[in-house]
Amino acid sequence: MAQKPKSNNLKLFNRNTFPLFTFFVLFLICIFFMGFDFRYNALKKIKAEFSIITVPINYIINLPFEIFHNSKKSFKTVTLLTKENQILEKKIYDLSIKIQENKLLKSENTQLRKILKIHKEFDIVGQNAEIVLPNVRNGYSILTINKGYKDSIEKGAAVINTSGLIGQIINTSRNYSEIKPITSKTFAVPAVLDTGKENIILYGNGNNELEIPLFPASSFIKIGDIFVTSGIDEIYPKGIKIGIVSKISPTKSPKFNYILVTPFFQPTTFSQLTVLKVKND
Repeated sequence: MAQKPKSNNLKLFNRNTFPLFTFFVLFLICIFFMGFDFRYNALKKIKAEFSIITVPINYIINLPFEIFHNSKKSFKTVTLLTKENQILEKKIYDLSIKIQENKLLKSENTQLRKILKIHKEFDIVGQNAEIVLPNVRNGYSILTINKGYKDSIEKGAAVINTSGLIGQIINTSRNYSEIKPITSKTFAVPAVLDTGKENIILYGNGNNELEIPLFPASSFIKIGDIFVTSGIDEIYPKGIKIGIVSKISPTKSPKFNYILVTPFFQPTTFSQLTVLKVKND
């Protein structure tokens, strides 16, 4: 008996004819359900009833994508915030520099105003300069300024600023000059109390202060009194502030007291100054 040859092509349906009637019936059923759903929104009601089942399933299905999306968004946010933070830090730095510049300009402006006021009050003629290098040489404090003999700075000229007496020019070059501060050991200046009494000489002690080794115990003086230049040496104008009495101590002799005077000028605090014109006889 001959066998029917097997076909290698598998078919979805075993029948050779197309099931037109079944297709037509199914098509009508679909049209019916679509119309029914359009009229009564049945699908929404069914979804609402079965949401307790479908929502968790949808959540589980979408969870990997949500985790990936949120993680990516978080990384982008961190990167963006880091970049913005760097930009803000740079802006803060730039603003701090500008604030410092404004403070410096304001301070210099205030100093210049005070200098102009002193010039008017004391009828002072001089050259404005700035301290560029305070240092110590051979045990003596020296201040270097940015003006020299090309700016008419002369050796022996007195130096002041808005706080008071600074010292005297001891060396000059073309562009720079050196000042011996009033606190130097070899410095001495005629002074008087701002009340107009007690003409004395103040000496630098080399320790950023001035002193009167032997001050008459019979003369009245108290801590807080102010010494100014007397002007009798004709080097320093009369009335320039020198310092304030900070200590009064007894000496071995009951007739005298030791007076310590703290100068108003400190080279690390003030940079603007005025070099007075030397008076030629």
